[in-house]
Amino acid sequence: MSRVSGASRKHLKGFNLIENLITLFVLSVGLLGVAGMQAMALKTHQTSREYGQALALAQGLADRVRANTEAGYAGQYQFNISGGSAGVENSDCLITAGCTPQELADHDLWEWSQSVARTLPYAEGYVCLDSSPSQDPADYYGDPDSVIPGSCDGTGDTYVIHIVWDMDPDRDGNITLTSNPSESDGHLVMAFEP
Repeated sequence: MSRVSGASRKHLKGFNLIENLITLFVLSVGLLGVAGMQAMALKTHQTSREYGQALALAQGLADRVRANTEAGYAGQYQFNISGGSAGVENSDCLITAGCTPQELADHDLWEWSQSVARTLPYAEGYVCLDSSPSQDPADYYGDPDSVIPGSCDGTGDTYVIHIVWDMDPDRDGNITLTSNPSESDGHLVMAFEP
């Protein structure tokens, strides 16, 4: 058996300390990476959930228009709910006696605008007729209150539903659409025919 001198033991203890510090540093960096991935996963989940809710809202209105074809073909489902609700509540549409197709369209728009306001943060909805809806997202960059209504020509038989909402972490209510996904707020577009 060989004996290790006192100086060599001190050297080995120092080497173990350095190994432990390096291991601790690598572990800390790894844990910070895991925490960052967790934060990104939560944000991605929230974004996905909000887009899913917007899609369900758009499909719900499309179904209402298709169920009320007379008013749908007459273009009576166009509106902009920015800053308030659209349509008119009509309790007659909820009873057997019923209401006219125009009254049902107004009631549908009222109910839908209430759902949009309840479901997504600072949401705004736009529905218009457009003979040739744009497929280019760049056509909608900027302030939705000006660019979206201006994008529809009001003719044809294709409805275009736009739902925009605030996706900022601070939820300040200012909605802007940009080409940078990390800076842009939420925007869902759906085109359909009754």
